Parts: sequence; C-alpha cells; structure tokens
Amino acid sequence: MDESIFVIGSDGRLTSIQKNTYEREAELQQLIKDHPELIPAMGGSGEGEPIRWLLVRREAGIPREDGGSDWWAIDHILVDQFAIPTFVEVKRASDTRVRREVVAQMLDYVANATVYWQPGTLEGWFNAQHDDPEQRLLDFLDGSELSSGKFWSRVDDNLRSGRVRCVFVADSVPDSLIRLVEFLNEHLRRTEVYAVELPQYVSTDQLPGVRVIVPRVIGDTVRASANKREGQSVPKRQWDEESFLAALRERSDAASVTLSREILEWARAHGVRVIYGNGKVDASMMLVVGPKPNGYVFATVWSYGSIEIDLQYMRRSPAFREDESRREVIRRLNHIPGVAIDEFRYSRRPNVPLTVFAGDPARNELFDILSWIVEQLRSPLL
Repeated sequence: MDESIFVIGSDGRLTSIQKNTYEREAELQQLIKDHPELIPAMGGSGEGEPIRWLLVRREAGIPREDGGSDWWAIDHILVDQFAIPTFVEVKRASDTRVRREVVAQMLDYVANATVYWQPGTLEGWFNAQHDDPEQRLLDFLDGSELSSGKFWSRVDDNLRSGRVRCVFVADSVPDSLIRLVEFLNEHLRRTEVYAVELPQYVSTDQLPGVRVIVPRVIGDTVRASANKREGQSVPKRQWDEESFLAALRERSDAASVTLSREILEWARAHGVRVIYGNGKVDASMMLVVGPKPNGYVFATVWSYGSIEIDLQYMRRSPAFREDESRREVIRRLNHIPGVAIDEFRYSRRPNVPLTVFAGDPARNELFDILSWIVEQLRSPLL
C-alpha cells in the first residue's frame, strides 16, 4: 500500500512525501546514535516529566558468566535523567529476527547484564567517550540536585534490581512483536518493554533533501502505565539516624557503617549540625556549619556507602568563595591513599567511597580535613 505524509506550505500548496525503506540497518543505528531523542517519551517512569536520553555506549558487550569475556553485544545502552538503564536493539523490518527471536535475544541480554555487569561499568563506558564527562553529565542533568556519583550509583542500583527498559527499534514492527511487547510490558512490574517504529519519508521532487522521521511507541498501554506506577512509585520519606544507618547496613559493608557512626559522633563533639535528607531511594546525612535555618553543607554521607565533599555548596561561604581555597580541599584529600579527585571539580560535589577511609591513617586524615573545613567555615562567623 502506498503510504505518504503531506506537508502544507506557506503558500497553501499540499506536497506528498513518500514512505521510503532504509537500505541498511546501519542507517537506523546511526540515527539512534546521533539523535536518541527519536525514541519518544514513555509512560512507565512515573516521574512526571519528559524523558531525556544520554548515550552510554554502542555495541556494549555482555558476558554470560562472572568474569567471563563478552558473549553478546547490545546495539545501544542509554540512560535517562532518572538513572534508568535502557537497552536498545535495532532491526529492519526485512530482518526476520525482528519477530519473536529478537524478544528472546533481548531477555538474554538483560538477564545477564543485570547480573554480570559490575558496578561502575556504565559510568566507565560513558567517561571513556568524553574529554570532560563530568561536565557532559551535569549539562544533561540540567540543574538536578543529583551529583555525578549519586547518579551513577543509582544507575547501578536500578540495573541490579531489574529496573531497566528494553526497547526494540525498527522501521516497521510486525503484529507478532506488537502483541509480545504489550503482554510483557503489562505484566512486568519493574522492567519496561517497548517497541519503537521509525519510518522515514523522503521527498525527491518538490522538497528535495527533506527527510521526515515519524516515531511511534508500541507497548505504552494504559494498563502497562498503571502497573508500572503501582510497582515503582515510591513517596519521599524523611530519613533519621536510625533509618539512615539501617539503609547503610543494607546497601554497604560493616566498615562503612562503622565510619558513618564515627562521623556522626565527630559531628556531635564538634558542634556540627546533622540533617537527614528526604530522598525516595537514597538516604543521606548532611553535615552543616552555621546558624539555623541555613548554614553551609560541607559533606554528605550517602546510604550507598560514600561521602560527598560539597564544594558546590561551600563556595557560598566567605571562606571558600575563591576557587583556590576549594582546590586546596581537593589537594588535601588527594594526599590520602586511594583518593584521586580531579582539581577541575573544585565547584562540584566529588564523591569518595567510605571504604577508602577504612584504615586508621586514612580515617584520621579524613577527620583532620573535616575539622580544618569546619574551622575555615567558622572563622568569618566568630
């Protein structure tokens, strides 16, 4: 059947643009790489804002055993601003595998990647693609309160828990695949499954050079969206000392819990206020100097087992307003074995695993630095 779309020009003339097949699968692959926004927003995130995509890697290898070599490769790995990993497999309609076989293939990919990709894998792939990955990520997050460390930690958590998306992209999706996608998406709570059609329309005569892509999402049914919201909606909660330490014990190791308790005791002994966050998933313990209700947040301990040095917030204080003063914080931290913070992050919130400070020398140096920061923050207040 002849398929066309129509364009009405400013002069009122109607122009027909004919549907055109992709000559090679590589064309579809390149479209996703260059323009991931062609994958439309989908209804399962439940976060109340349009999805934005960040390409992590093309041809991402997946092992089938712990420590094994790559056995498969997924065409594209994306993440969105909510830190949900998205697996994208691309096929042309002429490829017979676009039918049932591709579903089994995708499930193989996801089942093994969620188990055998190590924490930090996606972050490492992303960082390898960019000269300044930190800035690229901050631009993508667009003013979010998420630090890069927290974002990638959430990516890892979502991956391990199976909160991922599977997206099949084709120029035309057959009926047999449509029903499979809709069934899976309606019955899986944490994992989202969609197909996306990307037919292209190419003008050859009246509008030379014009190429129109018309995306269509398949699988985003009302029932599927309702099930995802029911299964994934998590209200914000106000954390306290007890719930923070419980979350830390669940997600980290004994050494991190011990150090967090010591940080809490240190804060009390030095008159540092402790404020607990209200994140949906991640519990946080913020260290604050200065009078209520404001003050300066200078460090945050997270329930996923890391401490964030909040240089971004410290710059608001007179003591750390100058860039060089915040670079000095980084230099002091970098003297501790296992800490390697780039100095260009002097206006950000670098994140260090708590396990780095597990030994006595490193722990003592950390507390010396925290005490020095507090002294500097208080000096203009005295």
